[in-house]
Amino acid sequence: MALRFALGLPTDTPKVYAPFTAGQVALLRRWQATPVATHMRCPRHGEVWRKSSDLVPAITGWRCAFRTPDYPDLACSYTVDWAYAGMLDEDNVRILEEMSVYVVEVSFDDDSDEPLNVFSDYDLLLSFHDEVDLDWEEIAERSVLDQRRGLVITQSTVLEDLLGDVVLQLEKPDDPEARRSELDGWMIGKRLHRVESLLASHPSSEANRSFPREELWAVVRRRNELAHGNITRVVGESCPRSDGPGKTQQVEWRLVDRRTRRSQLITMAGLREDVYTALAAYTSLVHWVVANPGD
Repeated sequence: MALRFALGLPTDTPKVYAPFTAGQVALLRRWQATPVATHMRCPRHGEVWRKSSDLVPAITGWRCAFRTPDYPDLACSYTVDWAYAGMLDEDNVRILEEMSVYVVEVSFDDDSDEPLNVFSDYDLLLSFHDEVDLDWEEIAERSVLDQRRGLVITQSTVLEDLLGDVVLQLEKPDDPEARRSELDGWMIGKRLHRVESLLASHPSSEANRSFPREELWAVVRRRNELAHGNITRVVGESCPRSDGPGKTQQVEWRLVDRRTRRSQLITMAGLREDVYTALAAYTSLVHWVVANPGD
C-alpha cells in the first residue's frame, strides 16, 4: 500500500455482469493497479497475501491467479462474473490514479535469489523493542535489513577468530591457552594491528608483502560502520510521477553513525556485497595462512 488508507468498493452502484468489453477490462486493470482503491481479492487467500490474492480481470470476468510456490501448477478456481458500475467509470478511476502515491523502496534493491551464508555455525539473535504505537511494516523492513547486516557482522566475527589464531601462530607463546584467553578480549581491529606489527619485524618479507591487509581493513571498517550505526527509515516528499498519473514517494533506509552522525544509504544489494567482501577477505586470509604454515 502506498497510502495508509484505502477507498472502498463502490457498492452503492449496480453490478455489471460479464462478458466485459476490452475497454471495461482496461478500466478494471487500472482500478486494480491503484494503491488507494480497495481491490477485488480472492477470499480464499485474503489480505495476508496482498497482491498475490488480487483477482485479475478479463472479458469473461475475474479470476484468481494465485499459485503456491510448492504447487505452481495447481491453480485457484475462484472466479467472479461481475463488477460494480463505479469501477467502470473513467472519471472515478482517473481520480483514484491522481490520488495514488506509488512508493519506491530504494533500500530493497537486491534482485538476486542466491542464498547468503557465512563461514560459521553461529546463530544470530535479533530482538527489537518498540513503543506502543507500532508500525509493523517498518519493523518488518528493519528486521530484513538487520538480518543481512547481521550476516556481515557475523562473518567479521569469524574473521576475528581467525586473526586470533594468526597472532598465536606468529607469536608462538609459551602458554597458548593463556594468551588465547587474553586475545578473546581484543576486538578485530586490535588483533589486526597486532598481526601487522608482528609481520613488520618478521624475517620473511614475502609473508609481510602478501598479507591481505587492505582487504581485511576494508572489512574491519565496514563492520564497525554496521555494528555502531543506527538504521533509520526516511520517507521523502511525494512528487508527481514522470511516467503516469498520481505521485511517487521514495522510501529509503539510512545508516547513521552514533558518534559522527554521518548518514549513508543502506541497501540490501549493498549488504550482499558486504557479505561477499567479508567472505573474500576470510578466504584470502586462509590462503595466506596455508602459504605461510611455519611463520
